[in-house]
Amino acid sequence: MTLRLEDYLDAVFLDIETTGINPAYSELTLIALYQEDDTGKKARLYVNDLHDAVETLRHIEKKAQEYAYDSINVCPLEQFAQHAEFLSRIATYNGEQFDLPFIAYHLPQVRPLFRTWQHLDIYTQVAMPLRDIGLLRTPNLKLKTLLSHLRVPRHPSVQMMRGQDAVHLWNQWKHLFNSEALTTLGIYALEDVRCTRLLLQRLIDVRRGSPWAGVW
Repeated sequence: MTLRLEDYLDAVFLDIETTGINPAYSELTLIALYQEDDTGKKARLYVNDLHDAVETLRHIEKKAQEYAYDSINVCPLEQFAQHAEFLSRIATYNGEQFDLPFIAYHLPQVRPLFRTWQHLDIYTQVAMPLRDIGLLRTPNLKLKTLLSHLRVPRHPSVQMMRGQDAVHLWNQWKHLFNSEALTTLGIYALEDVRCTRLLLQRLIDVRRGSPWAGVW
């Protein structure tokens, strides 16, 4: 069955955080999932090393209402392998080149499941084609740049954060047990994946010839 782009708006959106670009020399620190459908706005965060930080997890989960999520659940990273069996339709931004290979390297038991997923890579299957035919007027298709270009709002508390900030926060948590750093990192990751869904909606609008097509 061929799915329309619109069919992926209720998919599970997936994004990861790492300490580098090479999975063999970098840690997979977080996996963030987000889904928005008739049942609400649900987020799930898988953290590499929780240090048994129960209070920190509760603090992140309490942030749900503030950040417009109906629920946030935080789990150990290893639980992703079990939960991945129940995924069917997923969307990523450059997941083919980055997110999925990273997951496959660090959680090899998940690799066979990739074949069972209906996967939309928004970068290669949507953004690049729209740029190539002139509907998306930006040469730079990095996620944060494109979010800004199409005016996708991120929460103000993490709006200016970038990848190097995420690595710093992870080190603050891993080595110093800084719970505030983990909370901020978790929200940063969740906002990235939530905004990826908003980005897909923007790109669908661009393809339809909406005013977003004229944004520079």
